[in-house]
Amino acid sequence: MVKINDRHEFPPTIDLGDFLSEDADRSQPWTYVLHGVLVHSGDLHSGHYFGLLRPTIEDVWYRFDDDRVVPVAPGEVFEEYYGGDLAVPGARGRPAVKRFTNAYMLVYIREALRDDVLGGEAPVPAHLLRRVQEDRAEEERRQREREELATTVPVKVVSDAQFSRHQAFDLSYFDQRQPADNALFVERMPRDMPLRAFIAHYAARTGQAPDSFRLWIMVGRVNKTVRCEAPLVGATMDLTLAQVLENRMPRWTELRLYCEPRTATSPADFLENKPSSRLSMVHAKFFDTALYQMRGVGSLYVQADQHVRDIIPELRALAGLSPQTPITLYEEVKPALVEEMNTALTFQSAEIQSGDIICFQITDADALRVPAFFDEVQHRISVRFVPRTPRADEEYGSTGSTPEPAPLVLTASSKTPYDQVAQWLAERVDMHDPLKLRFYTVSPTGQPRQAVRRTPTAALADMLPNAMFIQPALNSEGLQEFTVMYERLEVDIVQIESMRSIRVTYVGRTMRDETVLDVLVPKAGSVKALMEATYAKVDQLLRAQRGADVQPLSLRYYEVGCHRITNILTGDELMSSICTTGLTEIVAELCTSDMLPTSAIDTDSSRHVEVFHFYRGLTHAHSLPFMFAILPNEVWSDTWERLQRKLGMSEMELKNLGVVCGPQGVLHLRQCRVIQGSVSDRTESPVVDQTRASNTPPMDADTEVNASVMSDNSMNGVESDTLCLWDLLQQMKNDVTDVIPEVGIADILALHHVDRSSRHRNLHHERAIRILN
Repeated sequence: MVKINDRHEFPPTIDLGDFLSEDADRSQPWTYVLHGVLVHSGDLHSGHYFGLLRPTIEDVWYRFDDDRVVPVAPGEVFEEYYGGDLAVPGARGRPAVKRFTNAYMLVYIREALRDDVLGGEAPVPAHLLRRVQEDRAEEERRQREREELATTVPVKVVSDAQFSRHQAFDLSYFDQRQPADNALFVERMPRDMPLRAFIAHYAARTGQAPDSFRLWIMVGRVNKTVRCEAPLVGATMDLTLAQVLENRMPRWTELRLYCEPRTATSPADFLENKPSSRLSMVHAKFFDTALYQMRGVGSLYVQADQHVRDIIPELRALAGLSPQTPITLYEEVKPALVEEMNTALTFQSAEIQSGDIICFQITDADALRVPAFFDEVQHRISVRFVPRTPRADEEYGSTGSTPEPAPLVLTASSKTPYDQVAQWLAERVDMHDPLKLRFYTVSPTGQPRQAVRRTPTAALADMLPNAMFIQPALNSEGLQEFTVMYERLEVDIVQIESMRSIRVTYVGRTMRDETVLDVLVPKAGSVKALMEATYAKVDQLLRAQRGADVQPLSLRYYEVGCHRITNILTGDELMSSICTTGLTEIVAELCTSDMLPTSAIDTDSSRHVEVFHFYRGLTHAHSLPFMFAILPNEVWSDTWERLQRKLGMSEMELKNLGVVCGPQGVLHLRQCRVIQGSVSDRTESPVVDQTRASNTPPMDADTEVNASVMSDNSMNGVESDTLCLWDLLQQMKNDVTDVIPEVGIADILALHHVDRSSRHRNLHHERAIRILN
């Protein structure tokens, strides 16, 4: 299917009186006036619609384009949307620019009844009134949001309650990655609200006394961490929230704070003064290797000249460990760097400052280390595995007779090896051999996109779609959520990956009898293996359709590219030499009694020509080509009847079909002979007949030149019963000597018609996906 953008003029008025029956009422004129033009801009696959309306009797037009209504000149209504080519001033010798914006529907109103149709004011429909009210309410809500954004600031506070349950880097997440069951305190507060007033508000909301804690400002460091910098005490309490944010992090749009609880060891001036410059507050995390869990255990103050080993007893106490338990300390330097600490150094030498985080674990040579745990957490994702139902023509897929299990969810690192993921899934879907599972990436539309190759370095990340094509959502735990399809196989995936899947189009007795088959053949070998596998699948297909009464098949194989035969396959070719670009396909054509076997090509008894379809020019081919036998001494009328049976087209399609012939390799219609293609009416040529211009697609300039000599080159009723296509092609072959056959077929028959089956579009879409993958 195509969109035709040819020029088509429409009048401002039409008189239908000449088309009425004799007994029609003629008391009023049957003149109609144009009042509406619906326009489409674009092509068959995409575009935009808008309307041009004349709402009153006056010749005043408006353009209704989505939510915009603008006046347009009456001349623009007609000339701009007729379609056709657009003449570019000063572009002599250049091809005209094709218009893709044209009218596709016209609305005429009978002039005698216009007052009744357009007169008076019709009541506004209730659903439109509701829509207007909803739009106004939505606009008011957005206005309030804009005002709120300008006068408020988001404040996020993390306390030890959230810190103790945080499994990842830093004290907490401050975005949507923070799990819902460990949510921070988040509220939008007035920008001019004093910090002292906010502390009272926060204390009331969390059920604490205002003097039982103090807040620390959190800042972003250059190493992409978010850490505590200094407590907000003393004169800072009189600043507004906006001033606190602008003083420390002016580029941030939210204020991030940490709530430090007051303890028995806190100094007396806890709420009045900052710690001395030699004193730093550090946070501590304990990694429990037995539970595979990281938890925050609190904070402590350290002196600059104090050794790191001096805080080990206090860390043991915070984690509830015995005094003799050996522990190893690590520093969270940045998200991708966690280093083991040298306990012999002082905190000043180790460059520890306020806000830094120290992680520790029980010393065990066989246990997972803190750096490995953080690496796993950083790459942790949630993957839903859903079954893919194989097509019926895929010989290596399961039959699908057993019900597929529900989606399974795996939470793991994206670095998890392929084999480990396959083993995990096989255990849950009752598969004894994980190698009989195949994984597929999933497109944004939820369709299987590409099979994942099993390699020694393949991991779970290789099963995920490219970040360019999909933005993953976050689950309730704050993890990115992906979907991967899996398929049960009857054949080991190692064996499958040593083979190659070739898509073969089987064509039966007519060109309308098409079936697409996926054939699995060894990558190393000859095309003969492909032929044998295709033969077996076609035989199985026909037996399923007709029962056991199937005669031995005779198939002809060839490679098709750009809807032309590029290579006739004999079976001796290597598999590596076919379908190498992704723009070609293999066709297996059934040889019927109307067509002779391949061995008869170019013999004295018969001769085969390539038959292909085109539109407007020989280079604009579409649909599947095929090979057709012509016989000596066979008149064109008999040849045409055989061709009709092979095409399997309807009478209407045959009526609008044009046929040209010529030697293989021609590029211009000037070098071809136009043949009459209709059996029912042999005196007209559907290619150039102007009486059916609305039904027959126009040809290009080459066609017009050839059509000008149609009276000399086309056949009349007598010639169609006497002229032989064999002799005609032989004569043209002798006359045209500047073309070279490319595929071993000496001649062509070209059928001119619009591609109404949309095969060109479907193949183009499939090939684009293959190239993209």
